[in-house]
This record gives sequence, structure tokens and C-alpha cells, in this order.
Amino acid sequence: MTALSLTSRHAAGALSRQERGNGWIVSASTLAAIAVAGAMATSSIVFSEPAVADILMAAVIVGLPLLGVTRFGTLTLLNFAAWLAFVALGLAACSVSTNIDTAITHQVVTLFLALGALVLAGYVSADPEPRFRLVMNCYVVGCLIATAAAFAGYFQLIPSAYDLFTNFGRARGTFKDPNVLGAALAPAIVYTAWVTLRHPIRHAMVAAVVCVPLCLALLLSFSRGAWASTAFSLVMVAWLGLVTTRRVADIQRLTVVAVIGAITLVLAIGAALRLEAVGGLFEERASLDQSYDQGPDGRFGGQRKAVGLILDHPLGIGTYTFRDTYHPEEAHNVYLSQFMNAGWLGGLLYSISVFGTLAAGVFAIRKRTALQGPIIVTTAAFMGVVLEGAIIDTDHWRHFFILMGLTWGLVDATLTPPVSEFRHDD
Repeated sequence: MTALSLTSRHAAGALSRQERGNGWIVSASTLAAIAVAGAMATSSIVFSEPAVADILMAAVIVGLPLLGVTRFGTLTLLNFAAWLAFVALGLAACSVSTNIDTAITHQVVTLFLALGALVLAGYVSADPEPRFRLVMNCYVVGCLIATAAAFAGYFQLIPSAYDLFTNFGRARGTFKDPNVLGAALAPAIVYTAWVTLRHPIRHAMVAAVVCVPLCLALLLSFSRGAWASTAFSLVMVAWLGLVTTRRVADIQRLTVVAVIGAITLVLAIGAALRLEAVGGLFEERASLDQSYDQGPDGRFGGQRKAVGLILDHPLGIGTYTFRDTYHPEEAHNVYLSQFMNAGWLGGLLYSISVFGTLAAGVFAIRKRTALQGPIIVTTAAFMGVVLEGAIIDTDHWRHFFILMGLTWGLVDATLTPPVSEFRHDD
């Protein structure tokens, strides 16, 4: 079974049907795998909300527990309880929001995304290895769809595609914002990098080929935050892979992949920068001194205002009140935003869940099980999103909740292994 194949043990079961009378019976695990695969493969197509992925995720949330294919562990339940309390506090603070209806909608969407993370965690925990592969393989497919759209728009390969798939000269693919495109590509890049480092050569070569266009699309998003967070996650996945291996062959592979990968990316990026439009915008975006970052109405000025409001309002000021009353836009810091949206207690619960998830992932990596590799992938990728949250609001990014749910489920599986024993084949 290839690491980047769209199949898993359950997806393969889609071809296994049992004839009874005049009908065909499809197993519960097969139905669940189809629903999850569809939700992950369409997770990058979000021109509008609700998106197709949201409809499919709603089916996942309702259907998987009914099909009996989930198992909820301690870490998952504790974190979801924290998210329930966080949303409840956010809803309470909506009473002082400037636009109550919009604020309530925001909190309801947060609850929906948290429910998705809960069910995804329970699904993965029940049979972690094949289901992790299913989720990530289909997520990569979704990112490839977004990448193809980004290329079609940015290079005007299709008439009228430029206006549809770009924004202010930056590729956005099938997302509404170039920053979200760049950030969403990061987990797929981290996963393909891991496959390149640890899986058999044939699979590694496929992953390497897939990774190149993802990296070019990341470049064309011109998202400084996504560039930094992806680089950080790649460094972490390489470092965690290095410190957890006991095989000389893995160290040699890491060295070879790092050298070849760096040379390939430099050549590819260099070729892209030779294009006048790419080179000019890259030079502008690479600067750390952007006009919209400076001054009282800039990004950093807004964050200073947010800190003052948090200190003065322990119960919060309500969702969207900051941008409607105090500043032209949101604070561009998800942690400050959550303290303003849900008060001191709500912001604290959010931070405990996010950083607690990271801590649980790092702790679980220490165990040499078959899940060590998958946990390295999700933890390293989640680290990048957590880091990027300091400069942008990530609270409704779908891949944030996907990574969080995967981490919960994988860690729970290491705490309470399923009936079948783990196979350590990394």
C-alpha cells in the first residue's frame, strides 16, 4: 500500500460487498471512509460558506458515531469539554457585541469546527494507522486541487481564471484568501516531506514529486506567515525524525533528501523569480517593513489596542466588536482575539487546549510505536499553525481543526491501543 495512495484498509473495503438477497450491503467502516475521504479531498474548495466540505463534514459529524466507527479517548474528551466551555463563554460575550447576529454565527461555526475535530479524533483513534493515512492522503489531494487552480489563475492558463483564482496579484487558488491558501498547503508539504524521509524509496519519490508544486503554490501565495510557519514545521519534522530514529539509514536519507530538496527548491524558486511579476511581488512581500504593519491603525498598533482592551474587560468585548469599534480590522493575533471574544477565562481555555494539544503530541512522540511517525507529522504541522496564530487569526481555519483532531486521536490511540497490536514499520 503506497503512502500517497487514496486508499486505506477501510477505503479498500469499498470494493468488498456482500450480496444478500437482491441487494448489496456496504460495511459501516466503508461508508465512514467514503465520507471522511470526501470531506478531506474537498476541504480546500472554500470559495463561499458553507462550502461543500462543510456539508460533507456535517455528514461525518452525524454519521460516524451512528455507524459505530469512533472511539473517544481521554485527551479528546477533555479538550472538547474545554471547547464547549469556550464557545459558551463566547456566546455569553456576544450580548455586548456590536452585531449580535454575526457574532453568534461566528461562535456557532466555531462549535461546528470543534465537533468536526472531536469526531475526526474518535474516528482515527479507533483504527489509527490506516485512518491517518486516509485523512492525510485525501487532504493532499485537496491541496493539489487548490494548487492546480492557483497555477491556472496566476499564469492565466484558462481565460478569466486570473480574477477567479488570484487576489491582488497573489495566488489564492480555491480559497478566499492567499494567506489561507499558503497556510493550508503547509500540512500537505510536511506530510509529503515525512513520506520522503521515512517511507520506501518508490513511495518517497512519488511524495517528492508531489511536494514540488505544493511548494511553488506556497511561494505564489506570497504569504509571509505561511512561508515562516511552513519552514518552521519542516525544520521540526526533520529534527523530530532525527532525534527519534535509531537507524543510520534514516540519518543518511535525511541528509540526502535535505541536500537534493534544497537544490531542487532553489532552482524551482529561482526559475519562478525570473518572471517579472513573481520577482517584483516577492521582493515587496519579503520585506518585514510593510506599510499596513506600522502606525496606530496598522497590525502592531491594533495588537497594542487589543492588549489594553483585554486588561480592561475581563468578560470580553464580544466577537467582531474590536474591528467594528476600535480598529479597522481584526487584531491579527488569534490569542488576543479569543481573550476579547470570550473574556479571560475563555481565552485561557483556548490557550490551554491549543498548547496542551502540542504538549500531548510532543510527549507521545517519545513512545516508540507505529504511531510515532504520524504523531510527528501532525505535531510538527500543528506547531506551524500555532506559531502563525501570533500574526493572523486562525480560529476558523479548517486545517487547524483537522490537525488538532488528528493529534487528539493519535495520542489517545497510544494511551489506549486498539485490539490489534501496533506494527512499527517506520
